[in-house]
Amino acid sequence: MKLQNFLTIAGICTLLLLPTGCDLLQQQQQIYSQEIFTNLTAPEEGGVKFTQLTKESDIIKGPATRLKTETYQQGNTIQKTDVLMWNTATFLSISPDGKKFTFLASNNNSTNLYIRSTEGGAAAIQRTFRNDVFDFAYSPDGKSLAFSDRVGVGNSANYNVYKIDVNRGNAVRQLASSTVDEINPVFSDDSKTLFYSKGNGSGNYSLWSLDLNTGLQTQYSEGFNPCVVPNTKSSELFLCRRAKNSSRTEVWKVNIETGSETQYITDQRRSFSSPKVSPDGKYILVTGSTPKSESRPSNLDLYLFKSDGTGETQLTFHPGTDASAVWAPNGKEIYFISSRGNVTNEYNVWRMNVEQFLN
Repeated sequence: MKLQNFLTIAGICTLLLLPTGCDLLQQQQQIYSQEIFTNLTAPEEGGVKFTQLTKESDIIKGPATRLKTETYQQGNTIQKTDVLMWNTATFLSISPDGKKFTFLASNNNSTNLYIRSTEGGAAAIQRTFRNDVFDFAYSPDGKSLAFSDRVGVGNSANYNVYKIDVNRGNAVRQLASSTVDEINPVFSDDSKTLFYSKGNGSGNYSLWSLDLNTGLQTQYSEGFNPCVVPNTKSSELFLCRRAKNSSRTEVWKVNIETGSETQYITDQRRSFSSPKVSPDGKYILVTGSTPKSESRPSNLDLYLFKSDGTGETQLTFHPGTDASAVWAPNGKEIYFISSRGNVTNEYNVWRMNVEQFLN
């Protein structure tokens, strides 16, 4: 199938992975002061500890973004708004023991998974040797990584799901394959099931599961970016969906046992993606769009909600891109991809302490 360069956020993502923030940020830097982009932190982030874990030379992949103008109704009037769209793939994952993080990087015209210690020091280790890897997740025991990789050429190319050992060997096991895309893999708590998104690359994605013992595949409901809710025996998941008659996306919770579906996070002017539940199950961490102001452009920031979808807290305020955030196992820190701190919009992996935002 032919993949568009940009899909709506509800269409998962653009599958063109860029090493830079994207053309949108480059255009915005011509309008706004470059100083706000080169600063490591924003004034609103004072008192929060940020740690940069990689360098620009690592050529880390991150989300590309663009703006789309849409209308919405406010009372009796029709308003216009710029909807920020971005690729919602997983660009970062932390091992269950918190000792390693895995990211996407470019080398020799290919994109692959690299692993590095969260404590720094040692160089990154390349773990896949494919062509166009993206979207990945650790197994609960930390021994395996599931990932998507593009296979085929031209109009017949699509993404399938594979698994590889984290620590040794190059053997790759194919888990899910069809004539459409299988992306966003995530393991169940007991490692017996793999959840993933399946669709045609044009915005029509649905939640599927694969029984890793029997090979049985089951389709559930509309959505992408699945996240298993802890302590539910993997029967409940958060995922994202497109808002009605809009390119905006919302966060929903589904129960695959009862079939119930509940809208949790939505906004008329903003989109949200990539929900991640805290280890204690009390909070939801998401990537969200922040509308432009006089002093800063439209961009992606990190937001925190209580597990019932209330109590919104904006965590980051930098005019660059902050995205693809994940929890550290201790529940006190998060890791994320960011273009902050440089004018070339190159991505790095950052760590942030969020204890002060937790009740």
